Amino acid sequence: MQSDDGSSKAAKGREPRFVPGQMGRRLYSMAALVERIEAAFIEEHGLDSPELREADTPAKRLKLVLATAEYVLAVESVQLRANERADVVSRVYSNLFGYGPLDALFLDERITTISLEGAERAAVRYGHGDLTSLGTIFQDTAQFQRVLKRLLLDAGAELRDDQPYIEVGLTLDDRPVCVNLVGPPVVIQPSADIRVHSPILPTPEKLVETGFWTAQAAELLAALMQSSHGVLVVGEAESGKTTLLSVLARWLPQPAQAIAVERAGELRLPQDVQRLRVRWPVGDQPGLSFGEQIGNALAQQPAVLLLDEVRSDEPLTIAPLLQDDNAPRQVWSFRGPIFDKRLQSALGMLARRADFGQGEEMVRALYQRLPFVVTVNNLNGTLRLWSVGEWQFKHSPDYPTYVPLMRVENGVLRLTGERPAREVAVGEKFWG
Repeated sequence: MQSDDGSSKAAKGREPRFVPGQMGRRLYSMAALVERIEAAFIEEHGLDSPELREADTPAKRLKLVLATAEYVLAVESVQLRANERADVVSRVYSNLFGYGPLDALFLDERITTISLEGAERAAVRYGHGDLTSLGTIFQDTAQFQRVLKRLLLDAGAELRDDQPYIEVGLTLDDRPVCVNLVGPPVVIQPSADIRVHSPILPTPEKLVETGFWTAQAAELLAALMQSSHGVLVVGEAESGKTTLLSVLARWLPQPAQAIAVERAGELRLPQDVQRLRVRWPVGDQPGLSFGEQIGNALAQQPAVLLLDEVRSDEPLTIAPLLQDDNAPRQVWSFRGPIFDKRLQSALGMLARRADFGQGEEMVRALYQRLPFVVTVNNLNGTLRLWSVGEWQFKHSPDYPTYVPLMRVENGVLRLTGERPAREVAVGEKFWG
């Protein structure tokens, strides 16, 4: 029978596996063996020892773990089959040097999202479909908290009461990983959404093959990135904005004169592009916010400023980008709606809130500095380039009209027949 607090459901998936001692007199759970070996390893090596400092590769660290495991199994008179021994050693290594049950998920290149609700519930997204429940993957709350703490520490952050919301990134086996975490006191147990990108950035040709865009769309976007015009990449969460911005950055004409300001370092950028990331306070070390890093970038007077990503709940961060007469060319990713009326409303509100005293001037500045809009959409688990458009002041010098140049119609991405008001070097034949 399930208790009112759901404890029987939480325990499902944590049923212990037992193995007999050598003479069959005692039973040892696999979890207990793992904990016993971990404790012996920590007792021997602590957090720092000459052996640990010399173990600077996974193979050397695994050798140390294996030696401790052999010792504990001998002392406890436990005999394991080869596959059981390998499983125990792997779990100990993962708990000591990796991220416990998350390690196997990070290795699965099909997985794009890992969702954790406390220690009790885990789910993954394969590709761009719906989340698939994994049930319980952590042994207990203590293991869950240890894994999260190590993941945040390796990403340059820590869970603390004065920053319950954290978005931070790191790279694991060449895969950019972004951790979005909500912790106490907002929730009792931390919850995390972890985005895991492919280790290889798709080429423009590969995006044509997968149906994300057409060769014609790639030609238009390459011309926009090589122009002097600002570009806004728009989409909801997990719609492909960051991947698209990474691809577009490869077309920057002078990457050495560009600076990228990022929240979690998810962009795959040309080597010459300078990167500034949000820094979270750790211990007594102060942090640097997204807005502060924008200010640091502007102080260097780059030719191009890439932002990943601008959000509607942080309007003050963009004020200097719209007010400064000498602001650089800008390319943003923006989390927001992709349909023109809702997008125009969201951008107008963002600009007005950036400076209420100059509301309409800020709106006009946004449209003038980011005249081209590229939208992306997750349609039934498939990422698509949805439209390419331009804000044109056709009917009023104060209020622009969104003019789609290319968009999906009846499932096909095609030109609309409209022309850009600003010069785009694609040639007359391109427009048909």
